[in-house]
Amino acid sequence: MTIQNSGRPTRRRFLQHAVVAAMAPALLTPNFASAQDASLIEAAKKEGKGSLYAVTDPTIIQAFVAKFKEKYGIELEITRLISGALGQRLTSEHDSGTPVADVVMDTDKLLQETLAAKNMFTPIDIMPGVAAYPASTKTAYSVIISHIPYSLVWNKDLVKDPPKSWEELADPKWKGRLLTIDPRVGGSPALWHVLMRDTYGDNFVRALGQNAQLAPSVVPGLQQIAAGAKAVYAPGIHQVVVGLLSKDAPLGEAFLQPTISSDTSMMIMQKAPHPNIARLISAFALSIEGQAVLNKDGFSPIEGVPGTLPLPKLTTPDFRTVKEKIPGIMTLLGVN
Repeated sequence: MTIQNSGRPTRRRFLQHAVVAAMAPALLTPNFASAQDASLIEAAKKEGKGSLYAVTDPTIIQAFVAKFKEKYGIELEITRLISGALGQRLTSEHDSGTPVADVVMDTDKLLQETLAAKNMFTPIDIMPGVAAYPASTKTAYSVIISHIPYSLVWNKDLVKDPPKSWEELADPKWKGRLLTIDPRVGGSPALWHVLMRDTYGDNFVRALGQNAQLAPSVVPGLQQIAAGAKAVYAPGIHQVVVGLLSKDAPLGEAFLQPTISSDTSMMIMQKAPHPNIARLISAFALSIEGQAVLNKDGFSPIEGVPGTLPLPKLTTPDFRTVKEKIPGIMTLLGVN
């Protein structure tokens, strides 16, 4: 695969930032506390159990929560939803004045902007360690904690000569053997379809619709590929593939070009019921240790994280125009 120079901070630079942050007097910056700040940990423990809403792969988020409990002795309740349902849940809680979530990990940038416009997130400067992250990973209210480049995935028992480009998925030989993500899911899945249309044209999208069955979510979709119900999945998510490979699934994977990244961003809720736990979660997620859990065999925004991979070259279409393009894509796919 092609590798780009990501401009991500090196481990040395990251640790230098962390050391400086840890040495900063708390009285000078009242909202600041380092991941190792005993007062923050003590305050978080007094708040009881925290709440984490995430779209992250269940194996990864469970490992993160387990490591967090092991390190700090604090339990986190996980609510795992796809982005659309996540947005509805957060909006409902916000509008009713009954907030539950402390921290949110999500991949839908448009949804994040919509919720941020309602002042639902805190400024990111309350997150300990965030200064060490590059500007390209941050907005006023979010920071990217994982890059998730989309890939092509196939069952190696069923496919001996996998496609070498996305365009090959238009070949009639894949008819009935292909699964593709439903663009109505929104967010990055829809963005991938926009990229395919922009790159290969309307005829490619029509052929994709003729050959493929739409999957409502990547996890059950890839499980079908692993089970041999279908042969090829596009686009796949590497972290889900890794989880299936750990169970000896016969999967192959390639990062075809062009591709996008379904970046996972982290936000702290403005009305978090457990604000100190929220800050501690963010501190751990941004640390080298937390990154190693969140991005095991995956792609961290910072360099030098043990067990992570170099980032493939990415394309970044304008996510703000995606929603208006979905109806046209559905028509080309043959779905009304």
